[in-house]
Amino acid sequence: MNLCEQPQGTPRKALSEDDLAALAQFRSALRRFLAFSEQVAADHGVTVQWYQALLVVRTYRGAKHISVGELAEQLMIRDHSAAELVSRLAQAKLVRRKTDPTDRRRSLVVITRAGERRLSELAAVHLKKLRDTRGVFMNFFRTAAESQ
Repeated sequence: MNLCEQPQGTPRKALSEDDLAALAQFRSALRRFLAFSEQVAADHGVTVQWYQALLVVRTYRGAKHISVGELAEQLMIRDHSAAELVSRLAQAKLVRRKTDPTDRRRSLVVITRAGERRLSELAAVHLKKLRDTRGVFMNFFRTAAESQ
């Protein structure tokens, strides 16, 4: 089923003005957060994509390892884009590649200590911002739940 399609037989409920306003507020808050994230990443010498990649590498399978293909899937990018991203992160010494012991053709990605430090700095700032602005996001979910 396409994400935009409604399941068969589901009656379409008219959206209220409150529903539309809550959705607009949520999207606005999300855009503001993403702009904030870009600026914070730049202030720390990385791109948002680098930050997102570090976050995935660090949290995937308990930070044991992730393949380039799995990273591509998690970031919703193509394999060759993920390979280039990993090359740039490795050049910056934020991650390192290691050969998969079970399949020597496959490259695994592991976060370095420098990557851990950079990620910790960025994650702390992002979490603080989310906690400071959670009211906007929570209001959306509260409004959405009330209208169901």
